[in-house]
Parts: sequence; structure tokens; C-alpha cells
Amino acid sequence: MPPIPNNPGMRRVLVAAVIALAVVPQALGGIAEVRDAHGHLVSSGGQGAFGSLNDAGWTLRYDYASSSARGVLLRGVSLVGGLVYVDRIFVPVHGLRGARVNGLVVNGHTVRAGPNTLVPLRRASYLVVLQEAVVPGEGSGVVGLRLVAGDATLGLDPGTQLLVGLARAAQATTVHTQERLSWLSLGISGHAPPLENAAFPELLAVPSNGTLGSKAVAIAERYLGVPYRWGGADPLTGFDCSGLTMYVYGQLGVGLTHYTGAQFYEGTRVPPDQLQPGDLVFFHPSARGPQHEGMYIGNGQFIQAPHTGDVVKISSLSEPSYQFGYVGAVRPWTS
Repeated sequence: MPPIPNNPGMRRVLVAAVIALAVVPQALGGIAEVRDAHGHLVSSGGQGAFGSLNDAGWTLRYDYASSSARGVLLRGVSLVGGLVYVDRIFVPVHGLRGARVNGLVVNGHTVRAGPNTLVPLRRASYLVVLQEAVVPGEGSGVVGLRLVAGDATLGLDPGTQLLVGLARAAQATTVHTQERLSWLSLGISGHAPPLENAAFPELLAVPSNGTLGSKAVAIAERYLGVPYRWGGADPLTGFDCSGLTMYVYGQLGVGLTHYTGAQFYEGTRVPPDQLQPGDLVFFHPSARGPQHEGMYIGNGQFIQAPHTGDVVKISSLSEPSYQFGYVGAVRPWTS
């Protein structure tokens, strides 16, 4: 391998894309992918063994991967320098039936992994397990692990995503020409036919256990990664901040107005020390009321659809822009 140039910009590009083991990356994606904050493919791993480096160490590596008509299989998966390790991942070519993530260890602790399990990492970063996605015109597929770097504490650029165990890698008939993740309408199940048939996919079942607020959080977490779109109120086209909360609570029979300034008055006010999962938190005061909102999920964090160019993600109330722009919180009415 030739030496890496001293030019810092070139060095960053090359180091991010190094394949430390004997695998040639697929140009349009593979069994596992590293994507930047804009959804562009940084590196991609296929069958066999794979490794991708960054300045701080390992970004993604695995000992073995294979693809068949049944799905994709990976063994010995390690993310961000070993912070996340998995013995075995199997993702079926269609749906979640038979999907398995065995031996998940996060920061030295064993985690029981099931569909849509959300694992907080450092600060605003998080891991989602077995998240089903719809690829418009191509059908549905599952991502075995999806890690999102919310800031630089993992040694990754903020917004970087690691996608491990992509079911679409087992479908040899589809050619992927897009480099962006705009197709990841996460949290939707069912098989989406070609767009000209105009059939809408079926929503995942509404959670049956827990409080109204905890159910709302469980639903909202399914949409992590859906792109922001001004005026958006569904996961296939995108969400804005009030569209996300309206869409989530609508599935629970709670009607909210598609406007942040109105939602601030559509519930019971909640003091900061009494916040519970599902409460709506509001920011950025103006003469027309708060101009931004999100959904509190606990531990000082909330889910939001931030702005154009971003995606639905988890943020912290302690971040300065939210800490100093905080207006208040509301627990939506149930009637």
C-alpha cells in the first residue's frame, strides 16, 4: 500500500476509505456502509472481511460477511473502536421474520436486542437495532444495525451513519444509482410496490403497552433518520418539527395542529423538573409563539426534526441553542 500523503485534506479522505482487509468496496453500497452527514457513501463492505479506519481508530470492521437468496449474514462486527460489538447479525431479504442480532455488547455491557431497539451512546449519538425501511419502488428492507454520530465524541464527523447488514445487498436484481439516504423512510413496514401503483405501505403496529407518552416515544423512534422537509408530515416524504409530533400522536388518537405555535396550547403545561417521555418541548420564542419543538424521551434528551438538510434525530436539552432557547413543555391532551 502506498504511503498516505501529508496533505491533511487528502489524508482524511484516504484514511476514511481505507479497506484494511482484502475486500474491494462496491461503488454503490454493499452489506455494510459508512455514510457522511449528507448521505454520501464514504466506504462500503461486501462479502468476506472488511475494515474502515478514521483518525481515531476503527470506524467499522467485521470478520465475515456473506450474501445469499435468504439474506445477509455478518459475524464479529465491531463499530467505532469496539464501543459496539456483535457476535452475529442475520437480516432476511424481506421483512423482520427471522432477523437476529446475537451477542450485542455496548460499552462493555450486554444489550438485549430486538426490532427497533434504541441504544443511547455518548451524548447525542445512538444505535438502532433491526430497523425496517422502505425503499420507494424497491420494497422494504431491514438494516441490522444503524449507528448515528450526533457529535464528534465517537471520533466521527457529526451526522455520520454506519449501516450494517443491509437487506438490499441480497437483492442482486436492483441497481442503486442514488448516493443519498433519502429512501430510508424508517419505521414503515410492508412491501412498497412501484410508485406508479400509488399504494401506501402499512404502518407498523401501534405499541400496546406503557403510558400514552411512552407509546409516542416508541413510535417516534421508528422515524429516526427520516429527512427533514418543511411542511412534511409523513415518513415517506419527510417531517418538519410539528409534522413529526402531529403524525406520531395521530396514531394514538390525539389530534394536534400542524403548527408549533398552536401545539404549545394543545396540552397541559409541564414544569422542567416534571418532564416525562412523550411531553412536547418547545424552543425559540417569538411574537407568534414558539418556533420549534421536539418530543422528550428521557435523560435530558428529545427527538426532533431540526431543519432543512438534516434528519429526525435525538438531541440534548443541554445543548446551548436549546438550553437558552427553551420556552416550555406541554403534555398533549388525550381528549
